[in-house]
Amino acid sequence: MYIHFEGLDLAGKSTVCQHICQHAQGKWQVRRNALTINNSIYELADRMRREKMGNEETIGWLYYAALLFDLEQFEQPVGNIIQDSTILLRSLAFHKVRGTSGLVERLEALLDQHPRFDRSFVLVANHQTRIERLAKRHAWELGPEDFLVRDDPKRFYAMEHHLVDYATRHFDAIVLDTSGELDFSWLEKVVQHLPNLG
Repeated sequence: MYIHFEGLDLAGKSTVCQHICQHAQGKWQVRRNALTINNSIYELADRMRREKMGNEETIGWLYYAALLFDLEQFEQPVGNIIQDSTILLRSLAFHKVRGTSGLVERLEALLDQHPRFDRSFVLVANHQTRIERLAKRHAWELGPEDFLVRDDPKRFYAMEHHLVDYATRHFDAIVLDTSGELDFSWLEKVVQHLPNLG
């Protein structure tokens, strides 16, 4: 089974993915952002983003190149795979709000070429929940982007709006609101949409 979770920071994707890996039947593998294993272009783009090497537009085009590599190399996975975010949807949400000239149009042109999943979900959470989750994080777990919800909520929720829009329109994603405490009951909410998860 090939399932997909999308969502901006502090929506609970990692927690939900961990619950599935630990409690669902079978062995599960999680892929984060890149669709393929060992996408060195993605690894370079992500390192440059984390270390603030280059500007946002340059890094955005590098993520675009990583996505092209993904699409060229992609093979339908065998076994149980969780795709924790995609380069395509996260880049679209970010650059739609940023207004990066040309890049949004090029990314949108790839929507129909992108592999589909057995089921897609997009996780959202209210502002209070995200701020509470942020306060519980250890300093070593946090990067600059984690504070966007606190420091620039208008931009953050504009990005979330576009992420939900693209995910629901192009991937038939189910929207799950994870506001409040994340516990084992979240696996049940996912399972009800995946009868074969068991």
